[in-house]
Amino acid sequence: MKIKKTLYSALVVLVILVAALIFAWHWWQTGRYFIETDNAYVRTDSVAVRAEISARVTAVAVDDNQRVQQGELLVQLDDRDTRSQLAQSQAQLAVSAANVTQAQRQVSLDRASIDEAQAQVSSAQSDVAQARQHLERSQSLAARDYASRQQLEDDQASLRVAEATLAARQASVESARRRLAADEAAIESAEANREAAEADIDYARSQLAKTRIVARRDGVIGNLSVEAGDLAQPSLTLMQLVPVSSAYVVANYKETQIERMRVGQPVSLEVDAYPDIHYTGKVDSVAPATGTQFSLLPQDNATGNFNKIVQRVPVKIRVTGPQDQLWRLQSGLSVVPSVDTREVDGQAIYFDPGPVLDDEPSAEAPAAPDGE
Repeated sequence: MKIKKTLYSALVVLVILVAALIFAWHWWQTGRYFIETDNAYVRTDSVAVRAEISARVTAVAVDDNQRVQQGELLVQLDDRDTRSQLAQSQAQLAVSAANVTQAQRQVSLDRASIDEAQAQVSSAQSDVAQARQHLERSQSLAARDYASRQQLEDDQASLRVAEATLAARQASVESARRRLAADEAAIESAEANREAAEADIDYARSQLAKTRIVARRDGVIGNLSVEAGDLAQPSLTLMQLVPVSSAYVVANYKETQIERMRVGQPVSLEVDAYPDIHYTGKVDSVAPATGTQFSLLPQDNATGNFNKIVQRVPVKIRVTGPQDQLWRLQSGLSVVPSVDTREVDGQAIYFDPGPVLDDEPSAEAPAAPDGE
């Protein structure tokens, strides 16, 4: 009987020893490379939804914790003032367009007036030439006493009248040209006013579009703090929009655990809220300092009483799957990540920009000439 008990005891010890050896072998081969911590939580990059203009809220189209799609209406602001501004800008555009048309027609009239004045100048030049011929004929006949003194004086007067008429016609041409230049400048001014009116319309439409606050991406509404009748202002947060696919994990590993940790290493995630779902991820980045260095009051160890405390380094883990279960992750959930650190070659613990090159290559000293 004692022999059987001894055999059973030896067998149990042998089984335990073999199991211990198997566990030790497995830990030595793979287990020691899996680094895990229970100081890890889900984080999300929530978007603060604010109004871009100051206006009264007329309607809130969503509820707290509601899932929304990109482009879906969240809040409607009072748009009566912006619509009035848009109508006023459109009316101003119509007036400016009419002014441009009127100025263009006036330019056309000025050009026709110039053509008419130039024709009158040509006619006056012909009258002057004809009057000169009559005067020359009268002077020739008067020199031989074939014409009366009265006829000579009449021809001289006709020439002066023709020359005066020619000068008046030329002045009319110059005046019409100056009027044309002024009306062309008026066209430029009217076109500038039209462009300004078009810009006012674009601005009014932009302001009108801002009265509709829509979701910029898919997500879930949280921290809803606006009601119909409130005065929305750019400085006030109306709600938070949490994107459904932006969840990640921040794991605070001990400083003694990050020696072999590299960007891109696979991670197994155990979420306390969903123990039956196996989430996976990858190491996205490692913080450049411990958590205490980014605190409001960083720890100062340069004191007389010093106790060494193991510091923790935040590690950001990007959740990669399963894709159909990512929507379940909520900010603040506890996670136990396990990083597989078996592969470390060719990877960096954080982003590596590569070797830094000197701006100016060092110049080599010139060789001494022969004989020196």
